[in-house]
Amino acid sequence: MNKTKKAIFESAIKVFSNYGYTGATMDDVVARAGVAKGSLYYHFKSKEELFIFIIKEGINLINEEIEEATKDVTDPYEIIKVSAKVQLKYVYENKDLFKVIISQLWGTGERNNMLREEIRTLIDKSSVKFKAVMDGGFIENDDPILLSYGLIGVLVSSALYEILNEDKYNHEEVVEKFMKYFQYGINVKR
Repeated sequence: MNKTKKAIFESAIKVFSNYGYTGATMDDVVARAGVAKGSLYYHFKSKEELFIFIIKEGINLINEEIEEATKDVTDPYEIIKVSAKVQLKYVYENKDLFKVIISQLWGTGERNNMLREEIRTLIDKSSVKFKAVMDGGFIENDDPILLSYGLIGVLVSSALYEILNEDKYNHEEVVEKFMKYFQYGINVKR
């Protein structure tokens, strides 16, 4: 992503996070990004197109970080642990993007449906990891898709926990507690 597009991406996330989809304007994005209006419209023809870009790019960045962090890990159970840590860390470091994602999940429009499809893709990738853990005999054979939804639920809960306890929030502590709950909250055969 070039410098201008990155500036637009980062400012759009902040604008959508602060004002919601309806309240956000392309002028707000231009002002925050410090780019010319023509530059914004060169890359994105509409607010809808910009919104779709930040969602798809944001979720793509999560997937890339997970793939990079797990590329040399062979133990399926460790892959789950590393994936969960990366996702929780990503939520912590990208609060505004996560706020935008969460705020648009429950709508009924085309962009809301697109967002749900992007989240399903993330869940499907996670469920493959859960299936590998189950096939390896590390945990009882269960529903890997439901476990993946559970992981997304934990991410949402962690974001909410941080918002409500900002002064007491310690990212590393939350990750360690989550992993402990994950390990003992299911029947681990190790």
